[in-house]
Amino acid sequence: MKKVLTTMFALCFSGLLFANPLNNIVVFGDSLSDNGNLYEIMGHKIPLSPPYFEGRFSNGPIWVEHLVASYFPTDSNTHLLDYAYGGAGVSRDDDQEEVLFTLKREIVKYLDDHQGKADPNSLFIVWIGSNNYIGSPDDVEGTLSLVNRGITANLKRLADAGAKHFLIVNVPDLGRTPIASDDEAKDKLSYFSRRHNELLLNTVNELDELYPEVQWIHFDVCSRLDELFDSPESFGFSNITETCYDAKIDKNAGNSVLHLASTLKLKAKDDICEGYLYFDPVHPTEPAHKLMAEKARAVLDEAGIEFVK
Repeated sequence: MKKVLTTMFALCFSGLLFANPLNNIVVFGDSLSDNGNLYEIMGHKIPLSPPYFEGRFSNGPIWVEHLVASYFPTDSNTHLLDYAYGGAGVSRDDDQEEVLFTLKREIVKYLDDHQGKADPNSLFIVWIGSNNYIGSPDDVEGTLSLVNRGITANLKRLADAGAKHFLIVNVPDLGRTPIASDDEAKDKLSYFSRRHNELLLNTVNELDELYPEVQWIHFDVCSRLDELFDSPESFGFSNITETCYDAKIDKNAGNSVLHLASTLKLKAKDDICEGYLYFDPVHPTEPAHKLMAEKARAVLDEAGIEFVK
């Protein structure tokens, strides 16, 4: 009886904790969530705009901008704190890796900007990992372990700093992106995606037990996009395999998204991306971003997330 009462109290307390309306959305990640951060520090040269839209790695606003706008249609910019940078990944040692931004650096920057505290009334979104896999590293299991450990450590860093609400997003099936040009690459990238998502889900479940006072929400964007691949016409897409711009990739420039964005030779087609899922070999078009935002909003609604109006 005592155990039952304790459980009921915990559930009631948890419900009260998660019932408070939130103020802002804070996002950490890579080019899929970067709303112009890399563009600014690169002197408006990467990504080239146009054809990229105002520093986004797409042809319009990105998913998290659409998501915030769904809650704050008149002043969305003031409620989005975007710390994502194109090319970011998870690194073993930030001081040793030749990368501009990592998940750890993004989170440390946020905490430095907020006196070492994470706002308990913000929703923290973490979506990262694809850049660690795009280059198809040889050490498959080691890379997967590195990424998962890094994500776990940094989620704990935010929770320990006071964050109470998380949306953790898995990666899409990279084997279905145009950059996976042959069967071997498709199989390897699909394996990376599948194992990453399995490990990430385990992490979310473990963190839920370790931090019961924190709301851990898992967004399975991979499954949502698989639905699109299975029935593209029902989502308004007519081309899910090609890019809406002709892309000529310099193979000698490396495999990172930054190298890709800096060396792409883009030639516009007449249809200005209508019906296309992909804008370039790895990034979706704005309609796909809108779809992801709608799916994310549905997940948040189901979890009871509300924002101050």
